[in-house]
Amino acid sequence: MFVLMCKTVSSENRNGFTLAELLVVIAIMGALFLIALPALTHITGQTKLEAAANALHSAAKTARQYAVANGQPAYLVLNSGETDSALAYRAYAVFTINIHTPVISATNGYFIKGWEALPSGIVLDPLNGTENIFDRGSDDWQGGLNSNNQLKIDGATYVVCGFSPNGEASSASQQIHLAEGAIVGGQPNIYTPGNGKQIHFSTQGKSKIRDTRYDEAGELKILGDPDA
Repeated sequence: MFVLMCKTVSSENRNGFTLAELLVVIAIMGALFLIALPALTHITGQTKLEAAANALHSAAKTARQYAVANGQPAYLVLNSGETDSALAYRAYAVFTINIHTPVISATNGYFIKGWEALPSGIVLDPLNGTENIFDRGSDDWQGGLNSNNQLKIDGATYVVCGFSPNGEASSASQQIHLAEGAIVGGQPNIYTPGNGKQIHFSTQGKSKIRDTRYDEAGELKILGDPDA
């Protein structure tokens, strides 16, 4: 004779986690998150840096293409707080001047692309580069570049990357540098050590993006072969 034995499972033996077990799991997850946080922050910073470089590079190409298509100079304009402190060292625009008039003046200029801000945590670096530094010149002129690659727009003087009607750059050594950092007291504070990007322009107006790196002393290094 077979006897069917039935065993009642008590509530103490049911499947599930106890409160203590859940607390242990939460603690482990928290520790893993803290370990991974620096890496995640770095990835986010790199993503913003790449996005900023690509956007600025695209704006420069827009300026060059407009200059060639319309037979008039166009400029990538960099803002160091001339008209709005909130835009200082973190905004750019595209401007052009209609030279197809008998008398050319500042009133013949207009924006192709209005002011756009870089992603939070990314700033323009004015301390590196040859021509595209945020210096002030003493020249007073209307509607053209001076020796410091500066353009006067509505009474304010901006540093620009200029392109002639044939697409050539206004300088043989135009460079723009972007970096991870913040604006402190109206000036860019570059994080060091940290990553950066350089947009380099040839005399012919062609451009490319290079990776850069700031060491602990704030010195900028071009990664890879600068002439490649």
